[in-house]
Amino acid sequence: MHAGTEFSAANDSEFNSHRHRTAPVLVTVSPIANYPSKLRIFLTNASRYWQVRCFLKGKTYTQSLKTANKQAAISAAKQFFHIKTAELYGEQVIKRQDKPVLFADVVAATLAVQQGRVARGELSSAGLRILQNRLQKTILPYFGALEIAKINYSQLGNFVQKLSADGFTPTTIQQHLVAVRKVLTHAQTQSLIVSVPKAPAIKVTNKPRGSFTVMEYKQLLHAAKRSIGQRISIKTSIGSKRGSDLVDRYAVVSGDLYWLIRFMVNSFIRPSDIKNLQHKHVTVIRGKHIYLRLNLPASKKHDAPIVTMQPAVAVYERLLADHRARGMGRDDDYLFLPEMTDRGKALEFLGWQFKYCQTLAGVGNNKANGSARTLYSLRHTAITFRLLYGRKIDLLTLARNARTSVEMVEKFYSSNLSAEMNIDMLQGSRRLSAAMH
Repeated sequence: MHAGTEFSAANDSEFNSHRHRTAPVLVTVSPIANYPSKLRIFLTNASRYWQVRCFLKGKTYTQSLKTANKQAAISAAKQFFHIKTAELYGEQVIKRQDKPVLFADVVAATLAVQQGRVARGELSSAGLRILQNRLQKTILPYFGALEIAKINYSQLGNFVQKLSADGFTPTTIQQHLVAVRKVLTHAQTQSLIVSVPKAPAIKVTNKPRGSFTVMEYKQLLHAAKRSIGQRISIKTSIGSKRGSDLVDRYAVVSGDLYWLIRFMVNSFIRPSDIKNLQHKHVTVIRGKHIYLRLNLPASKKHDAPIVTMQPAVAVYERLLADHRARGMGRDDDYLFLPEMTDRGKALEFLGWQFKYCQTLAGVGNNKANGSARTLYSLRHTAITFRLLYGRKIDLLTLARNARTSVEMVEKFYSSNLSAEMNIDMLQGSRRLSAAMH
């Protein structure tokens, strides 16, 4: 990678220029920890969004990160760096007789291949970002300096032991091995190694997220309604790594939380959908059946519309009326906390509020299946309620509508249901069947 020049007032005339609104504001220029010093983010007087700049192969690359939040900008800058280096250096794995090819030499080319999969729609951009983070934070520090042709089962086993000692779960360890295998597989396709070494087997036990019972769901709704406007203390809001100023501004239970709980349990959506859900994605259907059709952006490679339960219609119409009274409710406005442009923070603050209401409802410290319950448990509750109380529901229809697979429903949603929970259905019979007995 080209050494480039330092981002400093002495070496970059732009940083000294006050004549252009697009020039970086010096006090905002920030390097990215554990990344090359030529990768930096900054603000300008021309935009409220953070910008990223990096000097690679004799050229300076600059791009808007489309966020006013610094932490989100840092994350986006890292992704920018990995994608750009993959594009520029992806095909430059050089075999030299005087120096062997290291594991680190193959990473950029591997990421270039994965970036191509994103472009073709075979891999989500989030999946690529997770792969990049695992390689950068955990895998490269361990394997980066090793000659790739000499990596074997024993070294992979030692890596597994290190991750175990560091407290990684079996699932996370397995995911890291998959990332290592991607690099080794690319090395094999480039004839850098003869074969991909076998990796240690990791036994992964599925742990379904906990759901809420009908009684707990009612308690949550009651707690959310009576706590609207209540301030969450810093201790209650997970210690708040965001600082007291943000806690003072946002750690107050919003009326949107009450509607969110009802909406999620009647719509099957994921918490991540909350960030993206806008009024333009919602269509009210009134015919033989009354429901909402949600044409949400694709999530986890699923893009089919979601059909809600009928109660979601009343929730949406009340929420829409409330927002219009506040001068919002336009097509591009968000359904929940629409005044917040940083949607990542919107989801985080709703999570704080939900945790607080769980405590008020008396279900804050309870765990189901050994896992603490979170906003995601509302989706689990929606699917579980359909399995328990839906008439003639089949797993394929339910899975497709919830944008998941039958396998995932069986593994993570229905696995904790007992036969006694649905004794009526189990003992029910058609008339012919009953006559035979």
